[in-house]
Amino acid sequence: MDDTKHTSYTRRRIKIKETTKIGLVGLSAGLVFGKYRAIKEQRSFRSLVLERLLPHIPALPEIKTEQDFQEALEKSKRRYQLPKAVAALYHVHYIQGQKGVLEMNPPIVNSKNQVIFYVHGGGYWEQPTIAHFATIHRLSTELGLRVIMPIYPKAPAYNAYDAYDMVLKSYLSLLNEQQVDSAKIIFIGDSAGAGLILALLQRLRDKHLPLPQQAFLLSPWLDITNSNGQMAKIQPVDPMLDLSNLKLLGKYYAGDLEPRDPLVSPLYGDSAALPPIYVFTGDHDILNADAVKFQQMANKKGWNVTTFYYHAMSHVFSLFPTPEGLDSLKRIVRIIQTSN
Repeated sequence: MDDTKHTSYTRRRIKIKETTKIGLVGLSAGLVFGKYRAIKEQRSFRSLVLERLLPHIPALPEIKTEQDFQEALEKSKRRYQLPKAVAALYHVHYIQGQKGVLEMNPPIVNSKNQVIFYVHGGGYWEQPTIAHFATIHRLSTELGLRVIMPIYPKAPAYNAYDAYDMVLKSYLSLLNEQQVDSAKIIFIGDSAGAGLILALLQRLRDKHLPLPQQAFLLSPWLDITNSNGQMAKIQPVDPMLDLSNLKLLGKYYAGDLEPRDPLVSPLYGDSAALPPIYVFTGDHDILNADAVKFQQMANKKGWNVTTFYYHAMSHVFSLFPTPEGLDSLKRIVRIIQTSN
């Protein structure tokens, strides 16, 4: 190698080393600052990183144009297809004879013969995500319980009546065809699914049908009017949900129903004489406002509701593998294990 080429090569190596060094110093400084900020905000560093990523991961469809709506409409008309990778990884399958009802069995079955009845969220428009399957798999494995998850019809092609009817039939099939004692059934739902669960509980009671042992509502969507004034105050720190978009999704889900009908907004229903309800909510979630309101109503009216509040946590944080999310699942496991 001649002197000119050698000098050029050496300079490039020095430049690469300097650039790498600057990059590593910048990364280290960013990590230190991030950890400092997490400590200052009294949260985990992992949850802080996740919150930065969430705005770039669409949680719900954004309907801004007619084309957006038409695409969502066509998607909602198509029958849900369980991804083969999900089926293999989490040992999920369809229950024979029931359209769209999934089942997950644990490696070791608990002798209590309890069953988790899980209703997934997604604004009533979206199908379950990998985060849903990972969460129910963790619960199923740790508790040794079978999980049933109905994939209910989605808006805008379908509405609240369609979703409710399908979930109700799935629950009644569990009682009548599979002969599962209602006292052995545990309701769990997240976001829209949690709202649907509370609406289902209220109607089961009104129809004098068997109620489950208990229910867990994870970041519940309890009022599709989204009229709570506190929501706008939380909006700047919510990395997932947009208030105006959420109102639009709720409007199409309600169909001909009034927005305050308890079937779509169970916050306006009567939650007396229901089994124990446990709510998990984070204060970086606009839906936290109604979770707080629901607990206040429960305190005033004597409803059996217990709410766990998590600081600086986003919507459906229980579905994410952060220390706070995992802590919420551990609480659920402990409550189920210690219940009669």
